[in-house]
Amino acid sequence: MIRKAEKSDLPAIQRLLSTYFLDIEELKAEDFMLAEGEGKVLGCAALIRDGSSEKEFLEIHSIAVHPNFRGKGIGSRLVNHLISTSVGQDAELYVKTTAPGFFEKLGFVRISDSEKLSLWKDCASCEHLGKCTQHALKYRKSRE
Repeated sequence: MIRKAEKSDLPAIQRLLSTYFLDIEELKAEDFMLAEGEGKVLGCAALIRDGSSEKEFLEIHSIAVHPNFRGKGIGSRLVNHLISTSVGQDAELYVKTTAPGFFEKLGFVRISDSEKLSLWKDCASCEHLGKCTQHALKYRKSRE
């Protein structure tokens, strides 16, 4: 089952994200969608509206699936849910990730480093800029 997170879900979200050394940063529980099963939070993903550049856009952020449940389609279901509930709004949908192949299977395409730098201003001043392991991708609607 996929549902919107509530404040009471924050401890479970933090435990799950800490498995992958991710933190909640400035995210709120309400930013997250959760995948639940067997009475537990099995996965989470946040959708945030980023306005740090001259262009406002939506970003999938902090996606994680419990290690015991990886490879079962939970991450794909979370991302597809975020796509189906957000694409079609005025903003475009992006992601920064170390797993670009996962997102490419879901219809995302890589964007240039120059576009990445124009969207995420913090990337330009990052100490890892020359050796960044995060790829930037944009969701592309399939034309039917």
